[in-house]
Amino acid sequence: MRRVGIMWRQFFYYFLIILVTVLTLALFTSREIRRHHINQIETNLKHQAGLIEETISHLSIEEHSDKINEIVNKICKKIGTRITVIKTDGEVIGDSEENPKNMENHATRPEIAKAIRGKIGKSIRFSTTIKKNMLYMALPVKQDNKIVGIIRTSLSLKEVEELISTINQRIFYWAFALIVFGLLLNLIFSRAFAKPISEIVQSTKKIAEGDFSARVSTKRKDELGELTDALNWMTEELQRLFAEVTTEKEELSTILSSMVEGVVVLDSDAKIVLTNDGFKNICGLPSSETIIGRHYWEVLRSTDFKQLIDEVRNQGKAEAFEIHIGDKIYLGNGTLTREKGKQETVVVLHDITEIKRLDQMKSEFVASASHELRTPLTAIKGFVETLVEAERKSRAIGKEGVTGEKQHFLQIIKRHTDKMINLVSDLLLLSNLEAKERKLEVENIDLREMFSNVINIFKNKVEKKELKVELVIPDGFPAIKGDSFFLEQVFINLLDNAIKYTQQGEVKIELFDSDRQIKIEISDTGIGIPKAHLPRIFERFYTVDKAHSRELGGTGLGLSIVKHIVLAHNGKIDVESESGKGSKFIITLPKI
Repeated sequence: MRRVGIMWRQFFYYFLIILVTVLTLALFTSREIRRHHINQIETNLKHQAGLIEETISHLSIEEHSDKINEIVNKICKKIGTRITVIKTDGEVIGDSEENPKNMENHATRPEIAKAIRGKIGKSIRFSTTIKKNMLYMALPVKQDNKIVGIIRTSLSLKEVEELISTINQRIFYWAFALIVFGLLLNLIFSRAFAKPISEIVQSTKKIAEGDFSARVSTKRKDELGELTDALNWMTEELQRLFAEVTTEKEELSTILSSMVEGVVVLDSDAKIVLTNDGFKNICGLPSSETIIGRHYWEVLRSTDFKQLIDEVRNQGKAEAFEIHIGDKIYLGNGTLTREKGKQETVVVLHDITEIKRLDQMKSEFVASASHELRTPLTAIKGFVETLVEAERKSRAIGKEGVTGEKQHFLQIIKRHTDKMINLVSDLLLLSNLEAKERKLEVENIDLREMFSNVINIFKNKVEKKELKVELVIPDGFPAIKGDSFFLEQVFINLLDNAIKYTQQGEVKIELFDSDRQIKIEISDTGIGIPKAHLPRIFERFYTVDKAHSRELGGTGLGLSIVKHIVLAHNGKIDVESESGKGSKFIITLPKI
């Protein structure tokens, strides 16, 4: 269907208004003129009837009917009005146009019937006697306050109707002229009104096509002028913003192209909306191939990558997610963005194949070195213990043994050998965790029983330092699934640290249960950890106070082992601490 422009719509609306207005005025004027003439004729007829009544009031209607008819004919010739005299019974006794004897009874005529009742009767109707439209006016004739007859005056409306017809023709001629004149003015004003709107439409189309140089010029000072100025200002702002967006887009494209890492952005339907050459290289695709608009699984089939996308959509983000693609290993980080009702998934893939290879080499070296060191260290420890035992037995039987100085040296060798053995054991355990050589042996674990056993291990140390260890666990606390050996190592390490670094006060273990996970808090009132050290305490061999750590016999691997075990159980560990106010380690583990 063809669209009708605003000019022609406005022209049509104004045409209807002008047409209805002019025709209404013409009809109203014609009606009022006709009514005015009829009223004027009625007034004249009434006056004439009154004068005739006065003229014949001294004559008896019954006795002087011929005289009355003669008078009526004389007056009619002078005034040109038809005059009829009727008795109260409807009999016509005088008429200026016809012989009364030939006329029918007029008692049923509406004007006569009304006059008989003592009122002035009037009527406009077709006369059957003279075959014309007539205006009748009837007045009662009274003698001694008694109605004795009716005088009716009437006039043909032919001349009035001809006059009215002539006037109506002139009215409608002028109405037609006014309509034509109004339409011409309407056309001019509609064109003048629609012209700037048309220019605005053309300019907006050019702007929509990307031509921001389009401007609308107008001299109007009304609302359309304001609209034009606002449109021109908006165009300038759009041009400026578009230039900024284009610059930012080019910068983003340059940055993405120069990135070695693979970057991909997916919409809510898992379709690619943005990517770079790094991601195409990971997918094994040439840089020239277009993958925008395709589902990610069409270009990259990887179970690990799908798990990363699912986790981002479920959790809102995903960090340090390892993805194996072919013989390469990538570290995936993703986040979920929501803006203006749009949900997009942003994923960055870092190639860590070389890092992983070096870590593997390092782990293998540490494992090999630990194995190689373990045998001689065990032998040294055995010989030292043999020498110490031999010295004890010699003294028991009174024989002279090694000197006190040698005994001192043997104790030093034994202490450092134990420390080295502990260090090698921790290195081997950490190496196994990192290499994932030992799979988790998942079973149901009663945490109340496990913590009771761990607390008993440190019973002597706690009593020696006069500390209070409190275990807070709700009744009916559910069992969790995990590797009991590894989790026990976690709690032993954390409780050992809490007791080591707390000189007075208490160590508190508190468990919390929620729908899908449990939370374990191990807090103490010890020396605490300065905030500057908190981000690094889970690193290997990192110690806050190296001298104090050596004095307490720590290896610097305990918290690193704890973190690896917690992560292996799909959990997480956090720490809250302040120097001088104690520490709180918070472990969150899934129930299943």
